[in-house]
Amino acid sequence: MFFAIIVAAGKGERVNSVVPKQYLPLLGKPVLAHTLDVFERSPWIGEIIVVINSLHEEMFKKEVWEKYGYRKIKKCVSGGETRQDSVYCGVRELKDRGADFVLIHDGVRPLVDDKILARCVEAVVKFEAACCALPCADTIKLSLDGEIIDETLNRQKIWRAQTPQAFRISLIWEALEKAKEEGFQGTDDSALVERMGKPVRLVLGSEDNLKITTPQDLILAEELLRWRKK
Repeated sequence: MFFAIIVAAGKGERVNSVVPKQYLPLLGKPVLAHTLDVFERSPWIGEIIVVINSLHEEMFKKEVWEKYGYRKIKKCVSGGETRQDSVYCGVRELKDRGADFVLIHDGVRPLVDDKILARCVEAVVKFEAACCALPCADTIKLSLDGEIIDETLNRQKIWRAQTPQAFRISLIWEALEKAKEEGFQGTDDSALVERMGKPVRLVLGSEDNLKITTPQDLILAEELLRWRKK
């Protein structure tokens, strides 16, 4: 069985809004609801767990879960101080389903599509760990002091990580537990599996699969959604 954990516990401070970015309107519907729509209709996903900020529980239930009647959401859980802590809280609900798989996705990536989900599902069944990503198109410079270029990196070897990232549940739980015990904080979920020496399969993402971080991202997401509806 394939589960989905949608991480939506952030405060969204960079969008300069009193409303957390996952609840901001995107063509009249909360950003998080657009994200959940994709997983709700996916034939691959059997159950969804949403990780939220405990301060937003009433808002989530009223403005998203109840309003749009998501049947696959079985539970919402409170997240932690960091994204990794929030993922830990979500996976903990599934840790006894060790033979199954989970797709972990940012709640503020509302333009993920069915094709990306299908690629993640196919890869995780074969390889136990998969990371949605894009090859880097820009030339990347390394600067150790933030002022002088120390090295120009080979962009053909560099990928930009996105979500979903997919894992066998027992594997990501082991990785999360190990990171917690050792006080390690990764910048994404696959980093926790990588540091255990386990291979993570790259899965092609999409330029449309943007993460809403700034007000400009919200404007771009609206235009992309309008274009999709044409």
